[in-house]
Amino acid sequence: MTQSRRENATLRGFPAEVDAVICGGGPGGSTFATLMARMGHRTVLFEREKFPRFHIGESLLPWNVPLFERIGVLSKLQAAGPQVKRGARFYHQGTSFTRPVLFANGVDSDHPTSFQVKRAEFDALLLDHARESGAAVFEETRVTEVLFTADGKRACGVKVLLKGESEPRTVGAKLVVDATGRDALLSRHLGGRRRDPLLDRSAAFAHYDTFKRAEGPTGGDIVIVTTPEGWWWLIPFSDGSVSVGIVMPSKRFKERQGTVEQLFEESVLATPEVQELLAGSKRTMDVQAIADYSYSTPRISGDGFCLVGDAACFLDPVFSTGVLLAMQSAEIAAASVDRALRRKGRVDAADFRGFERTFRGAIRRFERFVHGFYQPHVLETFYTPAPNDWIGRGVTTVLGGGVFHPTFKARLWIFAFHACTALIRVVQALRGKGAFERATGILEPEKAP
Repeated sequence: MTQSRRENATLRGFPAEVDAVICGGGPGGSTFATLMARMGHRTVLFEREKFPRFHIGESLLPWNVPLFERIGVLSKLQAAGPQVKRGARFYHQGTSFTRPVLFANGVDSDHPTSFQVKRAEFDALLLDHARESGAAVFEETRVTEVLFTADGKRACGVKVLLKGESEPRTVGAKLVVDATGRDALLSRHLGGRRRDPLLDRSAAFAHYDTFKRAEGPTGGDIVIVTTPEGWWWLIPFSDGSVSVGIVMPSKRFKERQGTVEQLFEESVLATPEVQELLAGSKRTMDVQAIADYSYSTPRISGDGFCLVGDAACFLDPVFSTGVLLAMQSAEIAAASVDRALRRKGRVDAADFRGFERTFRGAIRRFERFVHGFYQPHVLETFYTPAPNDWIGRGVTTVLGGGVFHPTFKARLWIFAFHACTALIRVVQALRGKGAFERATGILEPEKAP
């Protein structure tokens, strides 16, 4: 979209009152804006930055693809030529433990592929789609305050500061959506965020010009290298470049000697698998970091407001859940809002009950796997061939993103996987420190030095 078209919203004038204000233009915010505008509601989106802008979280899940189609953006995304992703390949540092994941082998084989995307381009595409769908989009506009009624219970609008202006403007709204990601604009009003003590992890990451990708169709898959302390990701893009990141306990960042860049480079040299994959490549950007990033917000909706995506919750990114949770939560919440506005012209806390139940249920299903990923007995189960093929298919369904409305069959085999991990836990308790811990160097989190 041209610069002049991007500025059209400002040139057409500033709204005084709308049906929905969306704060934040990432995947969750742009999805919400697209759907609300397409359903005929007056919608405005305020984004603090100017797109395109860099963002991490570049590996998408197969269950995102039908959502792209539902909001009408799939053909645009395919035309942009993203890297096709058919699965994931897991390795453990210094051992023979491996685990390939092929999404087509899930319980539901209708979700066989997804994409790897550079978020600067991907997010700009989604935001432009919201604009083209009829939402008024204002970039470089900061929401300074969410307004509430005199009793403090119902959100009724926002104050926003446009670029170049010294005084904020007020916009009234029947609904305010917090899609501000980790900034979590509304969480302060709702009592703050809760950090997950079991996921006290931080990440350092950068892009490289190339890496040694696998031959054939699997060359587009994400590569995960687990280590005694955490794990690496390598996400290939269609232009040959790759996103590389390491996740480790936050205290390793706090107690490091030197810069984050030095810690990152030292970690590459200490991980032969990653060093070999990056042999001959060049880093194309400064190393960046995200600290202590797993959290949740106890309250994610109320009278006239809701939180979607990372504003509500962020999980450790080991299973690439961020974009799916953001867009899917936005879609479910938007449907609730549409029904409420058409029925009574306002949105109450009760209208979000189904949204909260579905969203929190999906988070719990992901969360159980994420927590388990740092427990030796669960990781051992993951790296061990499943005693039943359907157990592996159930796990693949979760890793592909099938957590919002899983079928009974998927639920059954996911339960079987967790039962296997519990059995391994019992066996480990009987035999003492397990062979897997000895082979991998992994310790239980509470035993880690």
